[in-house]
Amino acid sequence: MMKRSVIAAFAILSLCKSGYALEFQAVGDGALGVGGAGVARSDGAMSPYWNPAGLAFAKKTVSVSLTAAAGLKPEKKLAEDIDNLSTTYKAWNNNQSNTTAINNLANAVANVSASDNLRVTANTALGAQVKQFGFGVFGTFEGGAVPHTVPVDTTNPPGSITTSLNNDYVTTRGIALVEAPISYGYLLDVGKLGHVGLGITGKYLYGEVTSENPKIFNNGTVLSSKDLTKDLSRNRNGSSSWGIDLGVMWKPEALLPIPVTVGLIGKNLNAPSFSAKNGDKFNVDPQIRAGVAAEFASWLDVVADIDVIKNTTVVPGLKSQLLGGGAEFHPFQSLKLRVGGYTDLSESGGAVTAGLSVGAPMIYLDIDGAYGLGTVKYDNHSYPSEAKVQCSLNLAF
Repeated sequence: MMKRSVIAAFAILSLCKSGYALEFQAVGDGALGVGGAGVARSDGAMSPYWNPAGLAFAKKTVSVSLTAAAGLKPEKKLAEDIDNLSTTYKAWNNNQSNTTAINNLANAVANVSASDNLRVTANTALGAQVKQFGFGVFGTFEGGAVPHTVPVDTTNPPGSITTSLNNDYVTTRGIALVEAPISYGYLLDVGKLGHVGLGITGKYLYGEVTSENPKIFNNGTVLSSKDLTKDLSRNRNGSSSWGIDLGVMWKPEALLPIPVTVGLIGKNLNAPSFSAKNGDKFNVDPQIRAGVAAEFASWLDVVADIDVIKNTTVVPGLKSQLLGGGAEFHPFQSLKLRVGGYTDLSESGGAVTAGLSVGAPMIYLDIDGAYGLGTVKYDNHSYPSEAKVQCSLNLAF
């Protein structure tokens, strides 16, 4: 009976293997510092987000966590391209008969690739765990932009060039998703195979979405990289839905020489959807993620997560499949140090991560960050290709 329950849980998750979803964000629990891994290591207040099965192995009677994070990912150089367009357009607009100015503008438009994009993420959450139950409010935001341009024919007169430029635009899309979950984790003793936790989450969802197509050139004005992020918060449309998550967590125990945990989570299995004011539909389709955690020593844990399926993002045509992991060192009860990294298997890019926890066993602070190794320009200033920071305040009793 117990084995059948475990097999059934994995079977339900596997039904979603062809689904797509928003990017899986690292929310609280020090996960960002270890490469965004949390599916097999969360057993407290953040379990309703990461894996409700972790509640079956809760170490504390009560835990509470408040977290907030923000990130910018301009690595595909859309922001740099838009600023170049702004500079060259202003030069051409001041002297439309100048051959050099015309050629510079045409080259700037030609350098804009359909694969260029800009992405913004943020999250904030208040999670709580009481024995094997979890609840809270978890909010995530994902926004992005992608360009659509037409080549400039430099042999045309200025009026025709202006008409051509008026066809250039950027698609900006964003979704702010708030989840209010109630989760439960149930522990199964599977004999020599160790222990298995089964978790379920039912949640109320509120989503605010925006979808716009602002022109790059419009009546003598030109879009800037700053305008891209501003457009992500305009003309929002809110609506409600509901979602269901299922999770599994397995601790083989005596089968292995060191403590190991394996986890699997399926989020938003019912594929809720929301609509923008212009009628565009946002599907929050299933996310499937697997994770593993191993305790190599009393002071060293190593963890890793991978998206089992590719997730779509709010950027049209762009997918995400993250692989990340890291190590957490805890030489003292009052101090934890984290290091890791992640990469996107669907797109180029990735980041190194680090973090620390300081405090007492009952109250402690997490600070984590991610830093892209490349360099890009935003608002004519140089920035890392990706940057994220996250802080969490935690209580445990």
